[in-house]
Amino acid sequence: MKEIKAYLRPTKVDSVVESLTDAGFSAITLIPVHAVGSLADPESLHISSQYVRRCSGICKLELVCRAEDADRAVRLIQELGYSGYAGDGIVFVSGIERAVKIRTKVEGPEALELQGDRP
Repeated sequence: MKEIKAYLRPTKVDSVVESLTDAGFSAITLIPVHAVGSLADPESLHISSQYVRRCSGICKLELVCRAEDADRAVRLIQELGYSGYAGDGIVFVSGIERAVKIRTKVEGPEALELQGDRP
């Protein structure tokens, strides 16, 4: 299994998430974050008086998928997250050692499936 973390422009998140869900990636988490430095979007920079650094609001997208699906997910994120300007973001892919559903105790890649997860 692989974990994908992508830092994206907020204006690109809707199309990225829609494309990923259409492709079968359903367990996606979005977290609003602030980037500092090279990930900062030059269109929405502000100066923080506390840190005196360049910051901008971006979205962190997280998903876990089967290893064989990771390249497809990364391609979709790249294609739909692209604007051509500095601050388009970055994608990280890491290995996942174990996944366990809390309620059903299902383990491994099958834990990623949403079917049967409803009470």
